Amino acid sequence: MFSQYEPNVNATISYLKQLKVKVNDATVNETLQNHPDWPSLLCIADSLNKWNIPNGAGKIDAGKIDELPLPFMAYTNNRENPLAIVTQINDDTVQVCQKKYNTTLKLSKEDFLKQWDGIYLIAEPDQHSGELNYIANKQKAFLNSLIPAASVVLLIILSFLILDKNTRAFNSPSTGIYLQYAILLAGVFVTALLLWYEIDKNNPLLHKVCTGIAKGNCNAILSGKQAKVFNWLSWSEVGFFYFAGSLLTLLFLPNAIALLAWLNILALPYTLFSIYYQWRVAKQWCVLCLTVQALLLLGGINVIVGNFLFLLPQLPFLLITNCLMLMVLPVLLWYAVKPYILRLQQAKNTKREYLRIKFNTQIFETLLHKQKKIITSTDGLGIDMGNPAAKNTIIKVCNPYCGPCATAHPKIEALLEQNDNVKAKIIFNTTNSEADSAIYPVRHLLAIKGQGNQEKTKQALDDWYLPPEKDYEVFAKKYAMNGELNKQGDKIERMAKWCSETGIAFTPTIFINGYQLPNAYSIEDLQYFLLE
Repeated sequence: MFSQYEPNVNATISYLKQLKVKVNDATVNETLQNHPDWPSLLCIADSLNKWNIPNGAGKIDAGKIDELPLPFMAYTNNRENPLAIVTQINDDTVQVCQKKYNTTLKLSKEDFLKQWDGIYLIAEPDQHSGELNYIANKQKAFLNSLIPAASVVLLIILSFLILDKNTRAFNSPSTGIYLQYAILLAGVFVTALLLWYEIDKNNPLLHKVCTGIAKGNCNAILSGKQAKVFNWLSWSEVGFFYFAGSLLTLLFLPNAIALLAWLNILALPYTLFSIYYQWRVAKQWCVLCLTVQALLLLGGINVIVGNFLFLLPQLPFLLITNCLMLMVLPVLLWYAVKPYILRLQQAKNTKREYLRIKFNTQIFETLLHKQKKIITSTDGLGIDMGNPAAKNTIIKVCNPYCGPCATAHPKIEALLEQNDNVKAKIIFNTTNSEADSAIYPVRHLLAIKGQGNQEKTKQALDDWYLPPEKDYEVFAKKYAMNGELNKQGDKIERMAKWCSETGIAFTPTIFINGYQLPNAYSIEDLQYFLLE
């Protein structure tokens, strides 16, 4: 079965399976492809961190391969599949997953070391490793893959039922018509793949299809001048129009089979041109193009054997007109949809380039230092989280009843868990007034923090921010206090004064290392700059 993912994605999926860590294939693909440093080892390392898998990358002398823990990921000089998963090392052989990433292959140690210069990535999962909401995401991915497949099957069944009904209505059922239907249906599928290839030449699935034979190179054929009829019309499009239009005509007007038969015969000279061009001129083969030629030949043989060519005199003018309308319909639909498909593909490429620019460290630092800078000290304010000795500090200015503030809380916690070199401070923007409902949970949280129990403080923050409904009475019963609540007024006033002096206009306002986070960045984006 052909993989729909690129080699580095397949390598990561294979590595996770070797490590026995549960992460959905679709999640791996999305996470890696959206990383600004795709397709480097760094993006894999960052992704492993995201799934709570401790890891490290480095370089050793290739001769010391036996010292690395198994399995490990090796970066090789193989252009098509640069990543190899090393699963076993013996005196003279190395067992790797590399070509298809779903089977292992034994290589001589000498041959493997020739393609590997010592760059590696190792990982040691623990009980916390894996994808969050793995089961739910797996079910969602299954449904997402099932819907298009089921839709195609239903369309095929529906089209066959339409054909069967109409052939019986016109008293023209025959094996030849049903065989022609199958040929045209296959032609629509193959030419659709050709159109897909023209739009997305880097698609890994199509790449594998096109390189499935010796000298297979769809790009060499489809990118040449001979692939175009005009600058605005490719032979792939002509093929799609022919098969799609003929299929529609056969479904709704099966008594026009003679017209379709002659159309098939007239298309046969193109097969000779295409095969000759690939064989003698380009000297490379396009698997999909050859499949189209084979279908045209099969269709030609079928219409001749079925004697459909001699039914042409029976075609009335109105029937021919209707046939032309059905033949033109795919042309109109394609040129209506094509601009949107091209824009989607362009948007995909633009997004990747945007991410590369956005997550460039120098650009981030430049934008960050142009933002508002904290002037007044935050010492002694709010609630501190994480490693006190960390060199990176995130400050979240929030309101206890602010929805986006609640959403930001687990994201900051995730950053703290992933990196011991990040700490956080929560400053509450509220007044010291009993008329302000925010004062009650704020002074309660400050009182809990004042007890000096970090785990309890963390749990209290989770109990307040994570529930969808904020119920202070329930929270207060769980964390009962005596006179401590009345001792928090000065702390609240100091935070309010700081917020006023800093010019806090909305919550949450995020600061990183003393500067307000630029609008183009989110808390999740900080992982690319703060992870060690």
